[in-house]
Amino acid sequence: MTSHLLWSALLWPLLVHSLPLHAQQDSAHDHSDAVPTALPEVRISSPRSATSASGLALGNNTTALETPFSVSRIGAELLRDQVVTSLQEALRNVPGAQADSGFNGSHTQFFILRGAVADSGTGSNRILRDGVRLSNYPYTPAFVESVDVLRGPGAAVGVRSEPGGTVNIRTLQPEFSNFGSLLLSGGSDRQQEVSFDMNRLLSADRQLAARVTVTRSNASEWRHVPDRLDGIKLGIAKHDGERYHLRAGIEATDQVYRPDYGLPALNGRPVAVPPDRQLSEPFGDSSTRNRIIDLHGDVAWTPTTRLALDVTHLEAESTSIRHVLAGAPLPSRPAGTWGRVTSWEPGTTRRIDSGSASVNSRHAIAGVEHQLYLGLDLYREILDQPTLSLPQSTGAPINVYDPVYGLVTAPGAGVTTSRSLTTQNLRAAGVSLQDQIDLGDWSLVAGVRLDRQRFLYGAAGVQAISESHGSPKLAVLRRFGDRHTVYANVATGIAPNQVASSTNQSLPSRQSSQMELGWKSLWNGGRLSTDVAVYRLDQSNLISSDLSTADNFDFNVAGKARSQGVEASLTGQWTDRWRVSASAAYTDAAYGYNAVYGGKRVPNVARQTANLWAQYAWNDAWKTSGGLSVQGRRFADEANTTVLPGYARVDLAQSWAMRMSGKDELQWQLSVRNLFDKRYYASSHLHVARWITPGQTRSWTLSALYLF
Repeated sequence: MTSHLLWSALLWPLLVHSLPLHAQQDSAHDHSDAVPTALPEVRISSPRSATSASGLALGNNTTALETPFSVSRIGAELLRDQVVTSLQEALRNVPGAQADSGFNGSHTQFFILRGAVADSGTGSNRILRDGVRLSNYPYTPAFVESVDVLRGPGAAVGVRSEPGGTVNIRTLQPEFSNFGSLLLSGGSDRQQEVSFDMNRLLSADRQLAARVTVTRSNASEWRHVPDRLDGIKLGIAKHDGERYHLRAGIEATDQVYRPDYGLPALNGRPVAVPPDRQLSEPFGDSSTRNRIIDLHGDVAWTPTTRLALDVTHLEAESTSIRHVLAGAPLPSRPAGTWGRVTSWEPGTTRRIDSGSASVNSRHAIAGVEHQLYLGLDLYREILDQPTLSLPQSTGAPINVYDPVYGLVTAPGAGVTTSRSLTTQNLRAAGVSLQDQIDLGDWSLVAGVRLDRQRFLYGAAGVQAISESHGSPKLAVLRRFGDRHTVYANVATGIAPNQVASSTNQSLPSRQSSQMELGWKSLWNGGRLSTDVAVYRLDQSNLISSDLSTADNFDFNVAGKARSQGVEASLTGQWTDRWRVSASAAYTDAAYGYNAVYGGKRVPNVARQTANLWAQYAWNDAWKTSGGLSVQGRRFADEANTTVLPGYARVDLAQSWAMRMSGKDELQWQLSVRNLFDKRYYASSHLHVARWITPGQTRSWTLSALYLF
């Protein structure tokens, strides 16, 4: 399948490149690459994904300054400057975002927003792709236009939001002009990327455009585990000014990797061994294959009313081979010796079908401006995940201080395996109603989201649960001139718990509610923006251990948690030469009631975090950038037995741009991450302290980007 993907990657750019030649020859318009002045460059995008980050909160294109919620956008330019290759690294720019550990390779990253564990069953977070929720969607840098974040829960938008917030990856879409790029990148520890992007105006008369993006990337192997992703993304779009927009896309990715479970902890600290020491020896590689088809259309029904429709279909197949440290150190072996066990998940399949329709309408009623939003969405997700648990004898114990490799054996024909099947079947329907009232310097937002879902998650024979929830929200915003706004909001939300009870019953959703106050401003002629937010976020129906049984994996929903804090950011052009992106947050997150961990701190959440990225332009060609990432100490596990020390990491980058003939340009960039080779730990697994992810040692990347 990978070979077919690569052949498609080679042939499609040639095909798309040839199409505009025929289209322009048949046209009476100018045959040059320039777009006629009568047809301005227009980006086709879904109202749900929005052309501003605020679309996540309100379902429309209101600017961030006019949005009475905390929203952030990480644009493509900043992502390129920082050589971002993972979602965790991108989210360093967002106040209140912190890393969590996942084991599906570097392209699928986990995170925590506002101290709220995003999925209380597994610690994973389901992100959005162009406004549609997709489980385990890989972060593919070559496909990313921006990363938009709504911090905190929200209701009355087109999709259900997670308690701590929602992350939307906006992917590249066809534009109505001719351009392209070729990226070649290489670095330490075999890090490589080759990406090709071409956009073509197929017909100026018919207002038709197409885009193809192809990529192959190899993540850094500093931890001695491979991770390669091949991908191709195709899109075609048509529009008629503002009357209607149509878009269709296909995306395919193949990823081959080895899960990395990091290092364990002893005596309350990560073990003192080299950070690149690998303790896992799986008998084969893991793989994930995603295929996505998406359709979008929106039309101006009247000059003040717009209708939109989105349909997305995903099919995924994966095989996971995990080889991990098991339980506590072995008491009869030398200190630091763990047993190892293999878990094999062959032939996991996942299917997601999502459809949504929305109406945005603006009307003046009795002299008061109303912006009405009505949304309907249907969502279906089916997961079948078989697991073969192999006997510990196939794993071979290992001493983390003096490892001996090569003792692991692949399962033979006579090896007895324990087989189980995890299934998930989620059928959900949601209706969102919202009215935004604009009256002079004041705006009032009132809405409610009504969810009806039938959810099943667990082992064979697990019982489903049917739920109905109403999630209201209320917000008010006050303008002070055209540069400052203050706001307050109360928002609520729900999200499924991916666990089952001791009686094999799927559990009801966790619930969240938030109160927030904020202040947003524009400075330096609108080129520099700041925002400050104070919030309190409560969660209930969190999973908690069921102490009536002896099984550690029996749960109920008696748990509670609270996080509260302050977040601030500064982004934009400080002077003509200085561009900055800075954020800082104080997050106080702890469990309330919990049968085992009541009163404990939420793992992976430091009280203090800060991030600064600054770029100085010496002239049009030379730019120097530097970054500082700071994170305080935090606990590695729910029991709060292990501490991950705080750290400060420094990054540097130097870029040089060379103008070539016409509009062509060649950009070089040399980046050094972790300049002072600081030893730190990025995150840990939510439940245990034996799977800690070390931060990468000093590394470098050299890239060349040709724009044409």
